Amino acid sequence: MKDKLILAFYITSIILLTTVHNIYFLLSFLIFLFVLSNKDTFNILKKTVISVIAFNSVVSISYIILSIIRNTGWLEYITLLNLRVITITFMTFLFINRVNIIKAFSFSKTAQYLLTISYSQILRYRKTFEEFKYSLKSRTVKPEIKDMYNFTSAVFLYFLNKSFRDSKEISQAMKSRGFFIE
Repeated sequence: MKDKLILAFYITSIILLTTVHNIYFLLSFLIFLFVLSNKDTFNILKKTVISVIAFNSVVSISYIILSIIRNTGWLEYITLLNLRVITITFMTFLFINRVNIIKAFSFSKTAQYLLTISYSQILRYRKTFEEFKYSLKSRTVKPEIKDMYNFTSAVFLYFLNKSFRDSKEISQAMKSRGFFIE
């Protein structure tokens, strides 16, 4: 029951955070999340910053340049945008750390089944990716940039092909269990 309530709070909070345009409210909500996360605050904040820094930097810099060209204000909007993204991302990482998602979706057997399939795929892909990293590490003393590009593109193509193959298998398995009604 606790997991279902936290899921409801999470979904409601996402809707609330995307509709409210008050910087002080977003900042207060983020501080509230820091208090909720307790001793995990630093670790979750670190994950959050690493996750959003590339995207937010590109969007923020682009918006600032466009605002300077148009001679309009940008500080309030950039602050609002970045604070919103950081708050929602932090809340998502906190949610993932604290909630058993399978239990949270126990109200629907279909949702539980789909989550179980997705989670097993994630675990398999993560294990395969770690094996790829170990293979690169064991075969190269100090990888050069060219080696890293080759590694990244090869791994990307491998996972792309694997996801296409796996999706066909999963789709057939789901059809045989009555998930798709035609």
